[in-house]
Amino acid sequence: MNKISLSLAALLVSFAASTAQAGTVNFDSGSAKVHSAPVIKHQQRHKHKVWVPAHRSHGRLVKGHYIWR
Repeated sequence: MNKISLSLAALLVSFAASTAQAGTVNFDSGSAKVHSAPVIKHQQRHKHKVWVPAHRSHGRLVKGHYIWR
């Protein structure tokens, strides 16, 4: 009974170690870059209104306004 529980514990430890290693991100691999690229492109395309405070443009005072960025 003791050998069975010891081998089961060793199996669980090795399984936990292999899943932890698989969960880490290796930035040298191309797969991590490929999967994150569509998310970045989507964030860049998403425009929303941003408040721009008063400023000078070509020497003229421009009031604060919203702009799509």
